[in-house]
Order: sequence, then structure tokens, then C-alpha cells
Amino acid sequence: MRTKQPISGGQRLEKTYAISCTPATTYDHLDMTYELDIGVPNADQLTPPISWDSEARCDGKLSIASTSGCTVPWTAPTLFVSRAEYGSSADMIDWAQQNLSGTGDARTPVHRLQNVEERKANRRAIYGRSKFTKDPAITDDTCDEVPFADAYESGALNGVGHGKDCAQVTAVRADDTGANAADWPTITLVGPFTGEEKCVRGHIPGDFNSGLGGTYGVSSRARVWLTTTASG
Repeated sequence: MRTKQPISGGQRLEKTYAISCTPATTYDHLDMTYELDIGVPNADQLTPPISWDSEARCDGKLSIASTSGCTVPWTAPTLFVSRAEYGSSADMIDWAQQNLSGTGDARTPVHRLQNVEERKANRRAIYGRSKFTKDPAITDDTCDEVPFADAYESGALNGVGHGKDCAQVTAVRADDTGANAADWPTITLVGPFTGEEKCVRGHIPGDFNSGLGGTYGVSSRARVWLTTTASG
């Protein structure tokens, strides 16, 4: 389908196309090719046409039960974590990505774990009963961990049987106005650290831990996810 649109100086060009697909029993790939050609009536061509292509996968295996639709398979869903909102919890994620391998940075994204029982096992291993002692100095202290329990890269799925074998960190209080991100903006290491650890476990105020967990939970139920089985 080719369309022509008059343009003027400073104008922003936008065009929306609607493409529909009825997914097959397995899945379909939609291959789309685009071409942009800019010209002036009754004049030589200004520039060669610009072309690009893309692909979408459409099937019935989306993460929302009994739904079908399309995703862009080469685009990794990204969870953006606000320091202004999640304070020390956000800082712990950043610290993990800077200091540990396989914790979800741009080079090594984590992978969503769908099995509920395996998620529970991850949590039991990292901070199960008697494995984590709350620090009364931390407001509503909770155990937070990276990679998340809902990831294949969780320490428990990679040979970590106890959270004490993760790198240990704790939130640092900077102010005393209440349990908010400005009061607990960063974390600091507690105990030895080798760089070989497969996870980090931290004492984090409960509001940040539960709030960030809820944000991740909402994103993990978005229609951009496919339900698949890990291999390798």
C-alpha cells in the first residue's frame, strides 16, 4: 500500500497502519517492509528512497490466559525503575547490574520464570524461614533480592541454596522525614564481596520492595510476553 502526503517545512510526519492477523495453530510471522520517498513535483528526486523492514509474531501463546495477539519478538520488554520512587531498592538493582553477572543489564537480560512452584522455591532458598533476620534499624525491613525470584536467573535456580551466599547489602538512611526514597536512597555492602556471587540480597524498606514488586507484576502480565519453555 502506497500513500502520498504533502509536507511543509518543520512538519512532523506520522503515519499509522492497522494490520490484522488470525494466528494459526502454532504461530504466524508477519513480514512488513516500508519505503519512504521524498520528492518535489516536477523536479529531480531529492534523495534515494529509504526502506526498512520489521517482523511481528502472532499466536495464541500470550501470557494472558485464553488470549491471542502479536508481539515483536526481538524487542526485550524493559522495566524502568525510578530511583525517585523506589530509592534503595532501585539502587540495589543498579549495584547488581554493575557488579554481578547475569542480573539483568542491557547485555544479559533476565528471563521471566512462569512456573509458580519454582518461584516459591526461589524465595524459600533466598529468604525462607530462619534464613533472614530483620534489621530493626530499617523501616519495615524486608528481604529484597536480585535477580528476582520470578526469573530463571534467580540464585536458587543457579545453585544458591541459602541467601547468605548472595552478596549482602543494606539500605542507607540519609534523612528522617519518613519511609520514602529520599530518606533511604542508596545501599551499602555488608560483609565480604568477591564478585563471583550469583545474586544480591538486601535489607530494604517494605514500601520500596512491595511497590517495585507490584510494578514488575503488572509489567509481567502485559500482552508483550509469550508463554514458552526455556531450553538450554
